Amino acid sequence: MRFTTFIIMFISTWLIISPAITSAAENFPFFPSLVNSDTGEQVPSSDFYPPKKCAGCHRELYKEWNGSMHSNAIKDPIFNALWKLAADEGGEGTENLCAGCHTAVGTLAGEITRDDEGNFQMSDIAREGVQCHLCHSIVGTSMLETPTNMPQNASIIVRPSKVMRGPFKDAEPMWHKAEYSELHTKAEFCGNCHNVFHPANNFHIENTYNEWKFSIYAQKGIICQDCHMMPIEKAIETAKTLTRPKNPGKATGFSKERENIFTHEFVGANFTVTAMLGADKHAEIAKKRLKSAASIDLTLPAKATDDGITRVKVRVNNIGAGHNLPTSLTEVRQVWLDIKVLDAEGKIIYTRGDLDEKGNIAAGTDLFGVEAVDSEGHHTIKPWEIERFTYNNTIPPKGYADREYSFIVPKGSKGPINFRATLRYRGYPQAVANYLLGDDAPTLPIVDMTAAEGSVPL
Repeated sequence: MRFTTFIIMFISTWLIISPAITSAAENFPFFPSLVNSDTGEQVPSSDFYPPKKCAGCHRELYKEWNGSMHSNAIKDPIFNALWKLAADEGGEGTENLCAGCHTAVGTLAGEITRDDEGNFQMSDIAREGVQCHLCHSIVGTSMLETPTNMPQNASIIVRPSKVMRGPFKDAEPMWHKAEYSELHTKAEFCGNCHNVFHPANNFHIENTYNEWKFSIYAQKGIICQDCHMMPIEKAIETAKTLTRPKNPGKATGFSKERENIFTHEFVGANFTVTAMLGADKHAEIAKKRLKSAASIDLTLPAKATDDGITRVKVRVNNIGAGHNLPTSLTEVRQVWLDIKVLDAEGKIIYTRGDLDEKGNIAAGTDLFGVEAVDSEGHHTIKPWEIERFTYNNTIPPKGYADREYSFIVPKGSKGPINFRATLRYRGYPQAVANYLLGDDAPTLPIVDMTAAEGSVPL
C-alpha cells in the first residue's frame, strides 16, 4: 500500500475523531513534513547561501559545523539506506517526511527526485543538510498548529534573506543584516526536528524534546543548546551541576568579545557515522559524551557461598543526558549491560551481554531501549511501520534502572569472587547495519560508557 494512500484511508476512517490529521494534510503544503515557508510557497534552493560563504567571517563556527551530523544529515549512509527503503516500501510522501529535517532546503524547493536506481537527487546546496543559512532564516514555529500541539516533524517557518536571525540583540554584522530571535534561545528551536511523530497515527517515533520537556533539566532552565552547543567539558559540568554554562568568545575574528558564544558541533552520541565519514573530532566528542552520561552502582552481598546462590544488584544511573538514555530512534539504539563474574583464578563463573560470532547481542541480555511493533503487533525497526511500543525501559534524565543478577558459585572455587558490570553503547544492531548496507556494512564500533566492579569473599 502506498504511503499517501494509507494516509488518505486513515483520514477517511478516523475523520470524526482525528480532524487534526486532515487539517495537517491541508494546512502544510509539504506534508507529511510540517516545514513551511512564511508564504506557504516553494522556495528555490538558490535562495540559500552555501555554508562556505558563511565561513568567510565565521571561520571557527564553520569548522565546528563542518563534519557534524547536521552537515552530514544527507550524507549519512545509514540514513540514506533507510530513507531509500522507506520510499520503496512506504511510497510517495515518505521523501518529504524524512527530508523535512534532513534537507529542509531541498524539501522547500520541491526538488527532491529519484533516479532510475532509486537514489535521491537534489541540488548541491540541498545536500548541505542542516546548514547555516537554513537555521538562521527560521522566523517561527508552527508547533501549536501541529496535530499534537508540540514541536515535531520540522515544524519550522523559513524565510531566507540577507537577514540572519540569532540569539543576540546587538549584533552589527558587516556583510548581512541581523535580527534577534527569541526562538533561537529556546529548546523548542531544536524540538521542531528532534520530535518525530508518525504522520498518520501520531505515535512518537522519536521523543527527545518531550523527554527533556518533562525532566529536571527543563525545570532548572537547562536547554538543548546548553549541552549540545557548548565545549564538551562545559557540557559535562552543566549536566553535573544543572547550572547554565558560559562560553566567552567571539562570533568572528573581528567581533566583540561576548559572555557566551554557542559552539556549532551539535554533537550527541553518534560517533559511528561521524567516524565513517572521517569526522574524527566529532566522533571523539561523541565518545566523551557517552562516557560522561551514566554511572553504575553495585550492591554486593557480604559474602558468597560456593555451591549456593549469590545475588548482586546493579543500578544504572542517567547522570549526564538531559533526555532519556538512549534517545532518538530507541528501537534500534543499543545500550546494554555486559556482566562478568570470575573467581580468583580468572575462571568465568557467569556472563551476560556477550556478542555472538555475527556481532549480535546474546539473548537474555539486559538492554535499555524499546520494542516497536506495527499495526499487527509484529516487531519492526522501520519508522514508517511503527504504531506503538510494547515496552519502554529507557532511563529518564537523572533517573536510574535496577537489575539483579543471580548466579551459583561452583563448589571448590577460589575466592574472592570478582563481579564486573560494563554499560556498552552501539548506535545500531550489527544485523541492522548489514541489512541496510549489505556488503558495504562495516563492523559497528562499541563504546564502553562506564563500568563498576567489586569483590565478594567466599
